[in-house]
Amino acid sequence: MKTALFTGCVIPIRYPGMEVATRELAARLHVELEDVKFGCCPAPTGLKEVHFDAWLALAARNLCLAEEKGLDVVTLCAGCTNTLRETNHILAQDEKKRLFVHDILKRHGKTFRGTMNVHHLADFLATDEMLDRLEERLVRPLTGLKVGTHYGCHYYRPSNTMRDELPDPRYPLPDVMEKILETLGAQVVEYGRQDLCCGAAMGINTGLTDEALQITDEKLASMYQAGLDALATACPTCFAQFDTGQALLRRKDKSRRSIPVYHIAELVAYALGAEPERLDFKSHKTKTPFAE
Repeated sequence: MKTALFTGCVIPIRYPGMEVATRELAARLHVELEDVKFGCCPAPTGLKEVHFDAWLALAARNLCLAEEKGLDVVTLCAGCTNTLRETNHILAQDEKKRLFVHDILKRHGKTFRGTMNVHHLADFLATDEMLDRLEERLVRPLTGLKVGTHYGCHYYRPSNTMRDELPDPRYPLPDVMEKILETLGAQVVEYGRQDLCCGAAMGINTGLTDEALQITDEKLASMYQAGLDALATACPTCFAQFDTGQALLRRKDKSRRSIPVYHIAELVAYALGAEPERLDFKSHKTKTPFAE
């Protein structure tokens, strides 16, 4: 099995352990990751709001690079997934936009055909085939670990772009990380306000960092109440908000308990036997027992 790896901008620079974790788990699951010279996705905020057509063309170029190799794309970031999937969706549905992008790409020797699929790593790992491989190759079961999940806003919104099937309105959140974590032996725990934004967008887009931390704190309060031992995320920005956010909140109240935060790739790689030193757990601002 072979796929193109889209690491995004944040992970290689700020959280290389997440990329290492992905490469470690891929090797153990016999998945070949091909490195492609992708550019910035670009993010689903920022450029998209200033110059939509430029955002669309840059994203389409990334998709072309995977198409040229005949590969699907696996991403590690909810925002990257959102941009690439939305671009695929728009160019399949909007002929005017497709012709516009085609004209730009043609000048650079690229042609968009829409023949590839874009998967977040969690979606990729939650297929029956990959879950079977996880179960067969499990080295360190996460038995007894009470884990909650946070997907991030861009992972599943808007549903017509990000979900293959319309979700049951009673259960709007995805369940792919839950399937993975249960296969690894963890106990998945639901908590209040699970669909609430982590708060990062408010800090990044408006500079209202105190208000952003209030949102983070609201989610953390629900996690404490539910008795979580750990939190699994699908996005490096969400990871940063909970990891760094807890460190900032502890400055105000040193008696606060902490909940270790992980990218889903880190938990999978650890459970499959990757060495903690390779996964760089010691760089987490919220202490993790896996680093010991």
